[in-house]
Amino acid sequence: MLKVANKIFIALWCVAAAMLCGCENISMQIVESNAYLQNETVNGDSKNCAVVLEAQQGTSYVITIESEEDWAHFSGGVNVIEGEMTSNTKVVFIYFSKNDSGVSREATLKVEFSDHKHYSLTLTQNSYDSSIALQRDWAELPVCKAEGRYIYNAIYGELGAKSNARNYTYCFDPSVRASLWVAYPLHSAYTTGSGNRNYSSFGYDPLVDDELQAALGRGSYNGWYDRGHQLPAADRKCSQQMMDQTFYATNMTPQQANFNQKKWGALEGRVRGMICSDTLYVVTGAYFEGTHHSSIASSTTDKMGSKCPTPTYYYKALLRTKKGNTGKTIAEITDPSELRAVVFWLQHQNSGEDTTITAADCITVEELEAKTGFTFFPMLDDAIEQQVKSTIEPKEWGIY
Repeated sequence: MLKVANKIFIALWCVAAAMLCGCENISMQIVESNAYLQNETVNGDSKNCAVVLEAQQGTSYVITIESEEDWAHFSGGVNVIEGEMTSNTKVVFIYFSKNDSGVSREATLKVEFSDHKHYSLTLTQNSYDSSIALQRDWAELPVCKAEGRYIYNAIYGELGAKSNARNYTYCFDPSVRASLWVAYPLHSAYTTGSGNRNYSSFGYDPLVDDELQAALGRGSYNGWYDRGHQLPAADRKCSQQMMDQTFYATNMTPQQANFNQKKWGALEGRVRGMICSDTLYVVTGAYFEGTHHSSIASSTTDKMGSKCPTPTYYYKALLRTKKGNTGKTIAEITDPSELRAVVFWLQHQNSGEDTTITAADCITVEELEAKTGFTFFPMLDDAIEQQVKSTIEPKEWGIY
């Protein structure tokens, strides 16, 4: 019995010693001091960026910003800050105003750690282009030209732990009381969750004057026209807030009921089936020019009696990586064979019970640009943009 007890004691001592050695090894790991900018170049209308510090806990640091005309600052308008690392990583924000000088500008950040490591970082802010009304580094966002009648807005909402994740962006045209396009990312993170359309209500978008929008809170458009979502509610189940935002009038168009519930609804479901790990980028649009199908009136009215023109065509422009799991952003890709794009271009009509989508419904992004006058997917690398936009392979999307 004594021998057994001794063996148990020795075994426990060995485990404790091993654990102690492991802890000592962990505590002795040294984090090498480092500093870098999350983005070395920012847009002309960007308001902030971040410098990331990595160093052993307890290491002190000093950061100095040097720039002509003193355009970059830390919080409180100061150019020098100092502190001590309370963890091995720290993010420090730099703030600045819109650059409307017509030329890019630079700021130098000098980072000094108490362990004698020094870093010099260069931040470049491009000039703001006054012809662009809204600019973001989002792959789905078309070029937002600052034309007088168009209103551009980005809608943000709850997605997981984030309270201000992007939901969608739109180009609203008050002359038709509808958005000409709605652009959004599509991923399983958006399509799964507790959002329930039964709890959502149609209503005005708080970012646009009520009198410019269709009055849809008391019912649909008059006639056989649904309040047709451009961004489908089913694409935003991630939170009730994002779901509710898809019911804004700026996301609605007067859409013939059979078309909305059958053919268009089938396309929406097909698009959700094209989601990938890398994110699917979508622009849904309503086209109001040209001749209407004989089954569609040129306009209807909302519940306040305001005239609401009806679209002649609808489209969905899609862009994603071919493999779907590369981990790359669209801007990082320089090989056109890694990407695929397609546009579904459907005439607005009473389509009855038809739910078929065929290759005949597909056009290239290049053709869509020629029809609408908008530039889509500008984040594509310039060297591959034309090839990606001029190529379609419907079968890659499961369409024949």
